[in-house]
Amino acid sequence: MAQLIDIEKLNTQERLELANYLWDSIENTKNEFIISDWHKEILEERIENKTLDSNKLKTWDMLKLELTQKHKL
Repeated sequence: MAQLIDIEKLNTQERLELANYLWDSIENTKNEFIISDWHKEILEERIENKTLDSNKLKTWDMLKLELTQKHKL
């Protein structure tokens, strides 16, 4: 049986370790997730659109410069 813990009593390092443990436990069971056909279609469409629009992508540095100039920072 799983042991209940009071997360509020954990320090930051312990919470990070718990988060990593939870993430790893989910990742190890990824085969249990079933994606519906409609969701697969949406994901495929978004991937295709991303590929088609890749010339519109900006680097983080380009975006920072653009925003700095736009807002005169």
